[in-house]
Amino acid sequence: MEMLLLARELAVARKRRESRALVERAEPRSAEELSLAASVLVELRDPEAALPLARRAVELAPDDWRGHLAVADAAYQQRWWDESVAAARRAVALAPEEAAAHRALGVALNRRIGDGREARREVKRARELGGREALRMPGRRSVWWLLLLVPFVASMVMSNVGDWPDAVDALIGLSRVVLPAAFLVLTFTTPSRAGLTWPQRIAELRTANGERYGDGGRAARLRAGVVVMPWSCAVAAGVGCLAAPGWSGNPLPTPAVVSAVLIGGGALAVLARRTVRLWYGERFLREVFLPSPFVRVHLVMAGALGGGVLLLTFGDVREGAWRVLFFWALTWFLLAMFSTLFLQRVRPAEPEKEPADG
Repeated sequence: MEMLLLARELAVARKRRESRALVERAEPRSAEELSLAASVLVELRDPEAALPLARRAVELAPDDWRGHLAVADAAYQQRWWDESVAAARRAVALAPEEAAAHRALGVALNRRIGDGREARREVKRARELGGREALRMPGRRSVWWLLLLVPFVASMVMSNVGDWPDAVDALIGLSRVVLPAAFLVLTFTTPSRAGLTWPQRIAELRTANGERYGDGGRAARLRAGVVVMPWSCAVAAGVGCLAAPGWSGNPLPTPAVVSAVLIGGGALAVLARRTVRLWYGERFLREVFLPSPFVRVHLVMAGALGGGVLLLTFGDVREGAWRVLFFWALTWFLLAMFSTLFLQRVRPAEPEKEPADG
């Protein structure tokens, strides 16, 4: 137990490798140890490893609120809102005076459509019981990306507005290269910050996704609509980039446009297929993703956007047609993003009824 307590302190202090090493050495067996180990893994942002431990803790001690809290937090990090809400409700029922239980229920309810009022009530109760510190989410994301995004956006705006001294222009050009590179480096080192390598992290995610979405149920069908969104947005963004020069009166050369549409579109389709197989498994790809009506709608729209670019490239059109295509791509980009946010909040199934106490 002392080893796990130390691991939790190290995880909160962001000493992730040391914390994970202690968790792996601890070999928890009792319900208390399992729930504590799960909470440490949640702090390390590894919910795929935390959830089985938390569920085992609930099996061993169904009346211990800490196991249910660990399930709620791990499910929340995996965006499984219904399971998180159900577990948090049970934790609140078992320990109504514990601020952490109310916090977990409040944040999970806030992710579901129609539960905003109850979510605010639970968060308020958590603050009453434990103060502002009680609202801290375990394993919360750092905001380091804001330190990169803000100057990057500023440099993009400055490069298109006004004339700047040579030194400032050089700094703007450097920031447009260095900041995206820093973002990529930090992104690709994310697993190491949880004490994992990329192959280990991908294997964990594929196993968890296979268990969650491999049955082809409603949750899996909704997930297909979420998974296809980044690829559809990439198509819309690419079409927007091809249409912008035509809108300004300087369309790109025909060979460049044709190559971008055919080669780029084909490469994107192959990459999407392989990525879905890597993260979700072959069964999800063939039985859920490819037959999904969400995916088919996105494919039709991608084909229409690509066909529109080729049609305008080979035809004798006015600049206004390129403007229409640009705003069409922009509209679809926004619709794809907001529809995905909606799908993430849709309940895949009716919440399970809580067993009556006593």
